[in-house]
Amino acid sequence: MAVDVGSLPCPWVLRPGRPDEYATYARLFKELGLEEPPPPESMWVEDMASRTCFAEGPDGRVAGYLTTDVMGAWGYVGQLVVAPFARRQSLGRWLMRHAAQRLRAHGCQYWVLNVKRDNVAALGLYTSMGMRRERWGTNLKVTRAHLSQLPPVPSGLAVVPLEPSHCEPLTETWRMVPGKLARFGTQSSHRLLRLVREDGESASPLGLMDFRAGSRLLFPFFAASLGHARALMEGAFSLLGESQPALNVVVTDDAPLEQRLRELGAEVSLETFELRGALPELSP
Repeated sequence: MAVDVGSLPCPWVLRPGRPDEYATYARLFKELGLEEPPPPESMWVEDMASRTCFAEGPDGRVAGYLTTDVMGAWGYVGQLVVAPFARRQSLGRWLMRHAAQRLRAHGCQYWVLNVKRDNVAALGLYTSMGMRRERWGTNLKVTRAHLSQLPPVPSGLAVVPLEPSHCEPLTETWRMVPGKLARFGTQSSHRLLRLVREDGESASPLGLMDFRAGSRLLFPFFAASLGHARALMEGAFSLLGESQPALNVVVTDDAPLEQRLRELGAEVSLETFELRGALPELSP
């Protein structure tokens, strides 16, 4: 499918990020409007700088940035930021165009991203490039007190590391983007865990989570029931230690769990849509 993005003015130059540009990245990261701080500098140096491109204007000022990741046939647009002084100048569309070109160059056929549900301008941009809403997610701040009011954990469960051979069946069960779990498994900031029965007698997957200790974040997070969700979160709290009072849990397409956590008073920090689509063949 060809997408006509129109004749765009191009005062920008796109260049790779450098390990010594963490301060620039962290400053622009705040424009995402998220509660959590930017990833630590070590993560920027080890992983993110190589996946980030900065847009510079004619005066050399950094006007925005783009991060992408390759997950086999799928490409992920992790972050797209435009600085306040550069807005309403088609820079966001220009960056998305370059994202599509970069991902196609790496053999991707599809792309995916997450966007705030109330970001009307961004939703308009992404859907105009062929992306469609696929899932919804809600970030909730869950405390130990909230956890204690969920249904009891079924007996005989254990939280264990997720092996590479588990990625494909778990991806199919919870309709995740193919290649996502395998890619996260290569990153030191991610810890993939799954929920199993200690006796091994489980006909279907019971739960999984990506535990990111640096931001106390569980994403992706899926569980077969509220009790299984509690088991996973209790496992995450035990890894964090007693000094940490809360977890940031992203509940995806799980209305019963989200509703119950809201009823218990869990604070909502972010509501998003996941958009997916075929990578467009952009006109010259």
